[in-house]
Amino acid sequence: MHYFIGFDVGGTHIKHGLIDEHGEELSSDEFDTPEDEASFKKAWKEVVETYQKDHEIAGIGVSFPGHINVHTGKAAKAGALDFMDGANLHDLFSTLTDLPVVVENDANCAALGERWRGAGQEFENFVCITVGTGIGGGIIVNGELFRGVHFHAGEFGVIPVGNNGECMHEVASGSGLMKACRQALAVSADELPHGKELFERMDSDVHLREAINEWALFLARGVYSVISMFDPEAVLIGGGLSEQEKVYQLLDRHLETFEMWEALRVPIHPCKLGNQAGRLGAVWLAKQKIAPGE
Repeated sequence: MHYFIGFDVGGTHIKHGLIDEHGEELSSDEFDTPEDEASFKKAWKEVVETYQKDHEIAGIGVSFPGHINVHTGKAAKAGALDFMDGANLHDLFSTLTDLPVVVENDANCAALGERWRGAGQEFENFVCITVGTGIGGGIIVNGELFRGVHFHAGEFGVIPVGNNGECMHEVASGSGLMKACRQALAVSADELPHGKELFERMDSDVHLREAINEWALFLARGVYSVISMFDPEAVLIGGGLSEQEKVYQLLDRHLETFEMWEALRVPIHPCKLGNQAGRLGAVWLAKQKIAPGE
């Protein structure tokens, strides 16, 4: 049995887990994202060495934010980890371990994780759209990850969907929804109800209902654009908001009003793996590196 370490590097926390070759996560934990490269390297190495005390590790998969050239290892942009912008991740991790390490964009890893163990198992061609602080995406074509020539494929967050050309990051993301709801309720960020409560309250609050409905319209425009470009078998929605049933009801309502939706229609499903998807997708890549085709 081969064992792997999966890392999911985020702007606030770095989650990690011990995962076997079948995609079963045996244990997991997390630590706060360090604020500089030296602290990042120290914490990352300590986690790896801890896992190695009890298991023979075959490889490591790292789900990482930003634009990553998987051939050279260069991270042109590292998302919230701006101290890593321009870093060569292959060189960095090779100084910390002798184990094989694979690094891939976090949204791409989420799509691969869903393909391996989640909602994408039954599809050869699908698109995964992650709705979080921003909007991310991963594209699976004929069972393989599509990265694009410049490794920018799936950057759905830049699609203009707002009434004044605002991009998805700004108005169709989770942060875009929270901003709209704060304005509708005239409350501070600390006073804002959690996501589930917002969707429950929208039926009795006209201002909140209008704000959420407009946010869903912006998200629907983005989903429609992605479907029209890639003609997938399905669209998978990830992120915390993907668990809200009303999101899909609102999307359906808006999409029904779009030209040619009847011809373009494909199923839209929530992702199944939650924040575990990125770690699993990264490990799947590491597994392919040491044992291609398995």
